Amino acid sequence: MNPILDPSQLGLRDIHLPSEISWWPFAVGWWLLGILIFGIGIFFVIRHFRYRSHRAACRELRKLADAVKAGSDPRLCAVQASTTLRRFAMTLEKDSSEVAGLVGERWLSYLDSHSDGNVFGERASQLLLTVPYRSVEGSAAEDSLEICAICVDWVKAQPLRG
Repeated sequence: MNPILDPSQLGLRDIHLPSEISWWPFAVGWWLLGILIFGIGIFFVIRHFRYRSHRAACRELRKLADAVKAGSDPRLCAVQASTTLRRFAMTLEKDSSEVAGLVGERWLSYLDSHSDGNVFGERASQLLLTVPYRSVEGSAAEDSLEICAICVDWVKAQPLRG
């Protein structure tokens, strides 16, 4: 055989395949997607903790409405609804002492001033003021349920302040 045509004498190498693609480091797009998902997660965690007073107030008001439906004293439920609303309002304000001292018409005007429109309108405001002092007979239970529903709507409409 001719030494020039002998393949073992030519110094050629066999075909080599490239190495497998590594999963690390990630491409830039994956890093950006990870940062975006992490940022969205942080946003929702912060939002969850900032609105915990809203959820607690709504939960308490719904428990009061359920208690009225179960036969509890509607006058007591109306008083507790007003107390829950006042405690919630105190968590929203920087100076909670200004909310703590409000009673009667000043309390209702505060509630109306912090709502879209006139949530505590003529009927609802009178219910909030008069149901605790009514006799148990009559429509006190329905009025207490209405008060609880209006209070839940007011709480849900409140943005974070302070």
